[in-house]
Amino acid sequence: MKRIDLYATPSELERASLDARPILIVDVLRSCTTIATALLNGAAKIIPVKTVEEATKLHETLDPKTSLLCGEREGRKVSGFQLGNSPREYTRKKVNGATLIFASTNASPLMAGPLAGRDQILFSYVNLSVVVKAVSGAASSGLTIVCAGRNGRLSLEDTACAGALIRRLSDGLPGLEVNDAAAFARDYDLARGDSPEDILRSSEHGRYLIELGFEEDLPVCAAVDSVPVVPFLKEGRIMAPTAPESGRRTASRVVPSPEARR
Repeated sequence: MKRIDLYATPSELERASLDARPILIVDVLRSCTTIATALLNGAAKIIPVKTVEEATKLHETLDPKTSLLCGEREGRKVSGFQLGNSPREYTRKKVNGATLIFASTNASPLMAGPLAGRDQILFSYVNLSVVVKAVSGAASSGLTIVCAGRNGRLSLEDTACAGALIRRLSDGLPGLEVNDAAAFARDYDLARGDSPEDILRSSEHGRYLIELGFEEDLPVCAAVDSVPVVPFLKEGRIMAPTAPESGRRTASRVVPSPEARR
């Protein structure tokens, strides 16, 4: 069945019947943007954890020369961590070849909590087109999209970005069925999606980040298709698919076709 179900907040998963369909996670401000940027700049893998305490304990078991504590609480870098959650921090010089232990307020608890053990694809505006390409084959049998939201509540930017992805998939899949949340998000993108930065600036989370001094993160997070990487979470590790014949990172064949999964 060609169907997309969108869950606008993680709490909605408590009432969801998740099946074998691919699961996509969106957190525009800023985790999914930052993770894609880190992979583009050579991070070996990223391990999402639910809490700061889990991150610290895991870090003690890894080589301190090749692992970094990364993340934030309420937008600010955690004391003692090497990196926060601004994509501008994740330069090649800092992350190339490193294992990143990642603890954020909204996204990593979702990845490592209610969705633990399930394969997940992460997207935001910066990798929209490559993710659409990666999941378009699987979309014919259905997709589940989950917004990280903000502190358990709906976030405008995540819902709008989900709508951008749904609209692009709908254009290539006539007869696609969607739930009400997906239809709302798709229609919002159709009406307002021509300026993602305006959406981010008008959002509650965007305004909060500006107050914290992270205004320069907003245009980075709004730059559509600027980071052509598909972060794929499998067995607790986030990596980018690699083309075996060349070793180059690629967006292709992230999700098996419906036929291959049978």
